[in-house]
Amino acid sequence: MRWLVGWSSVAASFATTGGARAGAANGPYGTGPAAHDAYDPYGTDRTTAAEGRTVQPVGAQLLWGGPDPLWAVGDWRPDEVRVVAVDDRTHIAVLGCCAAGDDELRRALLTARGGALRHLTAWPGSYTAVVKAGRRVTVTGDLAGARPVFHTPWQGGTAYATAALPLADLVEAQLDIGHLGALLACPETPEALRDSTPYEGVRRVPPGHALILREGSREITGYEQIASLAVAAPESDPRQAVEGVRDALV
Repeated sequence: MRWLVGWSSVAASFATTGGARAGAANGPYGTGPAAHDAYDPYGTDRTTAAEGRTVQPVGAQLLWGGPDPLWAVGDWRPDEVRVVAVDDRTHIAVLGCCAAGDDELRRALLTARGGALRHLTAWPGSYTAVVKAGRRVTVTGDLAGARPVFHTPWQGGTAYATAALPLADLVEAQLDIGHLGALLACPETPEALRDSTPYEGVRRVPPGHALILREGSREITGYEQIASLAVAAPESDPRQAVEGVRDALV
């Protein structure tokens, strides 16, 4: 399993210093030298972050630090993790298979810094793009929902990842019975699930939308306008519609 994970917080105590490290915990997350349960990916000491110690994934690759850090966790190939920067405060990370070159990413980063998002999903390939411009972090989901993005409130800010389970472990979320019930009752109707996940408090960014974080606050915004099928087709004459159905049945 592999994913990207990051968070945005107001407090400077969540900032990272230096590069990624393996840590002493057994799971993919740790808070420093301590004995941790191998099946608890965030360690057993939940108070260390509040006390000012840095929480970070164990064995992960730090893509950028500061109060809004981002990591790549898992067995990513070197060509699947790319980071391009135009200055110390403006970066773009692309994880996955993306055909855009570094120059294209750099131009796209400058455009995204002004607020445009749609072009970040237009390159050939299957990838997730994360843009950091100062304290604003933008995580784009794809149009089909094949590479989902999840988020949850955490320590006065927002944590996000491309997998729901790491976030559920982070906040010790319980199962969302309503989500599971809707999944069983309407397995072929994803609209019934809305933005929920199997874990309480962990939400999914809808396809065609992006997660925007500013110093811990979050906003979900759409970057692709979708016309309603109910009004896209021209209105037909009722009598002609009845005759058309009759002709099709006879």
